[in-house]
Amino acid sequence: MKKKLFLYMIILCISACKAQSVLPMEKKIDYINAGIGIPESITYFKDLNGIRDKYVGTWKGTYEGKKYELIFSKITDKPSRITQDRLVMRYLIKDVSGRILEDTRAEPDNSGYVVKNYYYDKTFFVLSYGGRQFDCGQRGELYVMLTKNSDSVMELFLIPQRDIILEKDCPNGAAAQLFPEVKMRLTKQ
Repeated sequence: MKKKLFLYMIILCISACKAQSVLPMEKKIDYINAGIGIPESITYFKDLNGIRDKYVGTWKGTYEGKKYELIFSKITDKPSRITQDRLVMRYLIKDVSGRILEDTRAEPDNSGYVVKNYYYDKTFFVLSYGGRQFDCGQRGELYVMLTKNSDSVMELFLIPQRDIILEKDCPNGAAAQLFPEVKMRLTKQ
């Protein structure tokens, strides 16, 4: 009996040493702002406080003749050594005549065209965006935030990633951005 108890204690100690260090997802921004990197001991940024839940669902809005339908869902992902609870966004964008400009609704979670949250900073999410014309500048960071006193109105805008665009890759120059660079409003459906 003593041998079994001793063996159990050893297994328990080994398990404790390998235990994951789980932090709330909103703590990731502290490491980003500090510029120190994420310590090896942290293995999971988890949505312990349900912050993503308010964003999950379908949101619709119009801006400069384009109709936007954004579908937010949540996933657990491990893009690197760290597991993360993430907000992902698929979208349908149409012009004023109803012609589809872009549709990523059927893309799998691991598609480069599915927009994924990079981090959360107290009141807004930052999502990494890359369009089908990525090499021609159709990329950047999308900022999404709920308006004050409302969980049914969201604001969104794009900060494009400014890079050198090579003429051999993009003979027509920079691609048009699909998302606005100024705040637009969307309503939860």
